[in-house]
Amino acid sequence: MTLGHHRTNRRCGHGQILVILAAIVPVLLLFAGLGIDFGFIYVKQAALSRALDAAALAGMRNLNQGNTTAQSIAQAEFNLNYNSVLGTDPVPPVFNFVVTTDANNNRVVNVNATATVQTFFLRILPGHSTIQVSSSAQTTRSRLVMALVLDVSYSMTRNGGSGALAPAVTSFVNNFDPNNSDMTDVASMVTFGTSSVVNVAMTQPFQTAIDNAVGNINWGVINYTNSNAGLTAGQAQINGVVIPAGQNVTKVAIFFTDGWPNVIQDTLQCGASKTATNLLYCGCDTGDISLGLCRANSLTFFTPSTCSATNDNCSTTNCNPEYSGGVQNTYPSQQTGKNLELTDVTSCSADGMYRAIQTAKSMQAQNIYVYSIGLGTAITNQPVAEDFLRQVANDPASSTFNPNAPIGAAVFAPDSTTLTDVFQTIASMILLRITQ
Repeated sequence: MTLGHHRTNRRCGHGQILVILAAIVPVLLLFAGLGIDFGFIYVKQAALSRALDAAALAGMRNLNQGNTTAQSIAQAEFNLNYNSVLGTDPVPPVFNFVVTTDANNNRVVNVNATATVQTFFLRILPGHSTIQVSSSAQTTRSRLVMALVLDVSYSMTRNGGSGALAPAVTSFVNNFDPNNSDMTDVASMVTFGTSSVVNVAMTQPFQTAIDNAVGNINWGVINYTNSNAGLTAGQAQINGVVIPAGQNVTKVAIFFTDGWPNVIQDTLQCGASKTATNLLYCGCDTGDISLGLCRANSLTFFTPSTCSATNDNCSTTNCNPEYSGGVQNTYPSQQTGKNLELTDVTSCSADGMYRAIQTAKSMQAQNIYVYSIGLGTAITNQPVAEDFLRQVANDPASSTFNPNAPIGAAVFAPDSTTLTDVFQTIASMILLRITQ
């Protein structure tokens, strides 16, 4: 009797489990279906967000080409990023692109898109065969205040730089917005050899002016390399721009050179019989010696107004670089704080580098980003010259890197054929910095 009773209970228990399963399985299937549908919705939402971020950045970086072109580029960037995740949608997302300005005249790009999700299980509910998902992104761009500081020394005629610089600079400035308004970019161009010249004062629009100036450089003049004069002039151009209150501005200097600094401008004592005068000292730097452009220890004093003549006859104020009237010539070294004798060019070139680096540090203290470009074998693969350019830029690889100052970059072109690409590399870095 007892045994038979237990068998009856087992049969009842099996029956109850089947009833429970029959009730639970549909619920489990429903939740599984909802999980699949909502999973598709999540993936599509994430794809939209990623694609819109890329589109907003691409559109902002190309506003210099006009809103219509910028929108087309943004749309293409959106499609590329969206389709890389989900493939081609049966119903393409609807994409919108709008350019506005904020209260401080900062450019703003707003993008949004809506995509359609084809449901699998939610479609059993009326009106849920498809679900619309949307996302948006916004990008702001600070105004660019930029000074191009370009080396036009004689060595540029010997390494292909004189022919490569103009197309490289023209391609570079085309990346930025030259339209004539208070919210768009301004730029200037400074050239330096033995001294510096402001070829294009800080202006807007600037593309045509800079294109003309860089295309008409007089390469026939024998010039040396006064890096500090170029950087000082570039700094003055940037600091001369009046920034409207509240406007986001990024200040940038592009320092391009193909040689070592070999000129110092100071109040130099040219022998006991000469009056202390604002003279320029010139010597043949290590880089130029390596190219056979001049002889070692060719030291010369001359006045700034006559500095474009030959190395051996720059003016009537020349004096023997080592002795005049039996007195050793010296110059005030900023690097050591002492008067150094002019026995060779090494210490002078080192002081020229030091002065340029100090000017660059002064620029960085004023929140100016400095980017350096070095051309040719006088700089590339020359550790001292490469570190000089890195220090000027406060590149993370420099020997004096300061993480608390504006961080730039030094980029090197081994020869003139790569110069345009190197300028474009710097342009990409700047565009990334000014776009948020």
